[in-house]
Amino acid sequence: MSELENPMQKLWQDQPVEGINMSIQEIHQRAGKFERTIRWRNIREYVGSLVAMGMLGYFFATAHGVVFRTTFGLFIAGLLVVVVQLYRKGRAHSMPAGTDTMTSLRFYRMELERQLNVVSNVWAWYLGPLVPGFVVYTIGLAVTIRRPEAWIALAVLDAVVAGMFYVIWRMNMRAARCLRRMIAELNGVE
Repeated sequence: MSELENPMQKLWQDQPVEGINMSIQEIHQRAGKFERTIRWRNIREYVGSLVAMGMLGYFFATAHGVVFRTTFGLFIAGLLVVVVQLYRKGRAHSMPAGTDTMTSLRFYRMELERQLNVVSNVWAWYLGPLVPGFVVYTIGLAVTIRRPEAWIALAVLDAVVAGMFYVIWRMNMRAARCLRRMIAELNGVE
């Protein structure tokens, strides 16, 4: 019997949940910890993107041929999109000082929901902008190097990149599940 067909589990899950008492100090503590986590995540992403853009800028300046300059230009543009979108959609907001319990709770929930939206849509703003660079790079190398063994190596490279994209997507979906649980817990508090 699957989990969805188990009547005892359904009965258990459908029973009313008592509200969880949470003090304003605990709300502020959780919100502060969450804000720091988001802030450090963003700093890591900004620094990583800056380092990558620096290296790609060097490759852009030293590349021979329009295809490879286009490739590195697309990667730089993609990383700029990622950084701008992370700042616009995913930056950490601080809880206003002097708020009452319900306002603090609503603010914290709103931040959790905002970050849930960010990680749930990782393809649109994080992975998607990098795809054109990889496509042009693959096509450019395939046209430039006309040896089948090089194409096999290129296919392996593309498979590794696709695997990394999949892992990043899965990590974000895991983060989304955690955020949904945190939101559900807060819904029980109200």
